Amino acid sequence: MKAAALNLVDRLTLAYNGLVLALILLCHRRIPDWPVRLAPNLLMMGAVLLVVYALGERRALGARLVRHLYPPVLFIFMYMQTGVINHMVFTGFLDPWFQRLEAGLFGVQPAVVLAQWFPQPWLSEYLHFAYFSYYLMIFGMGLFLFLRRWPAAFNDYMFTACATMYTCYLLFILLPVVGARSFILDDVPGSGPFTALMQLIYRHGEIDGAAFPSSHVALAVVVLYYGWRYARPSVWWLGPLVVSLMVATVYCRYHYAVDVLGGLALAAALIPLWRRLNPGLKEAA
Repeated sequence: MKAAALNLVDRLTLAYNGLVLALILLCHRRIPDWPVRLAPNLLMMGAVLLVVYALGERRALGARLVRHLYPPVLFIFMYMQTGVINHMVFTGFLDPWFQRLEAGLFGVQPAVVLAQWFPQPWLSEYLHFAYFSYYLMIFGMGLFLFLRRWPAAFNDYMFTACATMYTCYLLFILLPVVGARSFILDDVPGSGPFTALMQLIYRHGEIDGAAFPSSHVALAVVVLYYGWRYARPSVWWLGPLVVSLMVATVYCRYHYAVDVLGGLALAAALIPLWRRLNPGLKEAA
């Protein structure tokens, strides 16, 4: 396999996993069973190389979809890993500090009071749907741009989405914050299908320490930006949905309000940075 077969997202994904491997080795004294923790990154790096080698030259649509849209699948495993290696710097969670910051900024704990102030079941169900939509947004925008056969737009989007997500994961590792779930409250109204679905996802798939900044907010803003840039009519429905998702992160008690602000600030800083660093944009210009 020639090095040229690796595209920019492949290299970025390999680089992220290599960096995490280096962090584990550097801080192994603070990581229980640290040799085992190396395995996910080695396996993901192997999976990337396998996809590139096996599918790189294939023309079938299914093969091309897997070849170019595999990163969101790896996001799941990268995310889960952060929960077991996130005490490299801080031995405990930083929630007490974040809760004091919330109280100082807002005078209340927004994640506690929002659902109490607005207990309508229909509102809770809609906001849980908005929060769930995140899982569809990232892949959906990539699939749309890929199927429209806009390679420059697709590569632009995928590089920014992956680079932003990997930055969030590194921050989760270095700044462990559980988020509003640490309040251990169970009075969010409603029992509709999306409320139940999100409870199921968080009961079986959530980890501790991946709250700040909100990757939901950061990646939703990335999707909204690329919707505005390459599919402008979508902003009429995507914009309200992204705003609703931001409210949902706090209302549904997954994040502190400052996590939302952190996600917004991160996206605002990183989108222009990644686009400036993306050599593919210079080549396409």
